[in-house]
Amino acid sequence: MAGDTPVLIDCGEGAMTQLRRVGVEFRNVDHIVLTHHHFDHIGSLFACIGLNMMVHRRKPLNIYGPPGTRRILDGLFAACSVPQEVGFGATDRQLPRPEDFVSVHELTPGDETSLPGLVMTSCENTHYRPEHDLGKPGPLSLALRFDLDDRSVVFTGDTGTCQAVEALAKDVDLLVGEMVDAELVLARVRKMNPEATDDHVDRIAQHMFQHHLTAEQLGEMAASAGARKLVAVHFTPGSVLPENAHEYLARVKSRYDGEVHLAADLQTY
Repeated sequence: MAGDTPVLIDCGEGAMTQLRRVGVEFRNVDHIVLTHHHFDHIGSLFACIGLNMMVHRRKPLNIYGPPGTRRILDGLFAACSVPQEVGFGATDRQLPRPEDFVSVHELTPGDETSLPGLVMTSCENTHYRPEHDLGKPGPLSLALRFDLDDRSVVFTGDTGTCQAVEALAKDVDLLVGEMVDAELVLARVRKMNPEATDDHVDRIAQHMFQHHLTAEQLGEMAASAGARKLVAVHFTPGSVLPENAHEYLARVKSRYDGEVHLAADLQTY
């Protein structure tokens, strides 16, 4: 929140319902920023656009994201054409076309974008490729910094260890960073796919360990950046539970001595 202005970071499955639960009307969200294009981060974009169309939205809905965002939105605009034409049966009042109220803004690393009450800066992270390959042609995964008058916030997005993200988060007030349990993921892969070859499991392991952050690595990133507060997010499903949350917290705190929270849905930090 920038004052009364909500900014939605990513739009994964269930985002529209969760907005309502936290007290934010989806029609009041004018700015959505996508860190990358994996489906768990964009799964509710269709619902978001379609619902705004059904309530006859006219004011601009700005959607920001790395290159490829426009192509995704063009596909969703096309998918909306059938319900847009159907409308509500009143032939004298058609629903607006999403392409008439959605503005797409593709971001590249280093861009500074002014939104109401804040300045947004992005950098490439290591969710898709190692740091020595950053800047080369290919898909982009972004980390985002928001500088407001009274505070600064950085979202790591999905990333592995990354000096560029640490630099983006230098002296930030609040670092919101991903944390996965790669060992738990691999154990589940082996259990649910007993026929999987070692090569297949090794490729998954490479992605989990190189393109995501463990609890310890997240703590190290927060410490290196000098972040004043850390909120861990993006947990492996079923990993952080009431009975073991203290263990993950201790792992983060073993590398970072600032204030740490394990994020809970609908909470404010």
